[in-house]
Amino acid sequence: MTEASASRVSFFSKKELECPVCETKFYREDILTGRGRLIAGELTNELRRLYEPSQKYGEVNPLIYPVTVCPGCYYAAFSQDFFEIEDGGRTEISNDSDERIRAVRDLFDDLDFREPRRLQEGTASYYLAMRCYDSMPAELSPTIKQGISSLRAAWLCGDFHRKSPEENFDYLSRVFYRKACFFYRLAIEYEQNGKESIANAGHLGPDMDQNYGYDGVLYLASYLEFYYGPTTDEERRAEALRRAKTIVARLFGMGRASKQKPSAILDKSRDLYAQIREALDEDGEDNGDNGAGGDDPTESTE
Repeated sequence: MTEASASRVSFFSKKELECPVCETKFYREDILTGRGRLIAGELTNELRRLYEPSQKYGEVNPLIYPVTVCPGCYYAAFSQDFFEIEDGGRTEISNDSDERIRAVRDLFDDLDFREPRRLQEGTASYYLAMRCYDSMPAELSPTIKQGISSLRAAWLCGDFHRKSPEENFDYLSRVFYRKACFFYRLAIEYEQNGKESIANAGHLGPDMDQNYGYDGVLYLASYLEFYYGPTTDEERRAEALRRAKTIVARLFGMGRASKQKPSAILDKSRDLYAQIREALDEDGEDNGDNGAGGDDPTESTE
């Protein structure tokens, strides 16, 4: 193995892919994970796994690779869904191609999905996925995947802001957080009314190292509601917080940590509950913890 190949953090597939929308041929890039490339660090309250830079590889960000992007029409989806579009969705995605490319280039004007990815391509890939999943069938659980894409885009914009604080990526990060809040809320609503199952989504992350499943979705929906939900309408804000408080109370009230409910979810749910309750108390809006009435948002069809 040459020194150059030993220091790589990604590779391109040997098999050529053909875009199901525009028939552009390209090679998919993916991350290499061995030889100390990823040094796990802190788990944040948003269930994001941070990684420590290594002496040999420097900063390695696995989040920039999961979305497959056609370099021709910028059709994008998680790798397991890339070839799963139906005829109607294919037509919609094709018709949106020019506008999709224009919109993402307003954010990043030098994208190149044929070369090794940078933070720019990684962030753009999630924006493109959010857009394309609008045209994907319900069987693929597109709504929660839009939520995960929005959340990861917010994280990567935050990474951008730390590197280039003068570029206003902190504002863009907040935009993506609000979108994530919307999609997580909508995904739970669709799960409850049977319109779309979260269980079909597969890996729910939200990061790549561990799948926190449906409990993770519920926790993050409440977390995002608290930090990025409605703020200008006091009544809507109080209603959203009461709903979030009921969810997290049930999450940490269902017993001890287990493989299905890891301690990270229990501990972080308990902390979030205390924050939400304090916020409601400050507004004089805390009406008790019984959560009576309505469907139980912690009940999953998994």
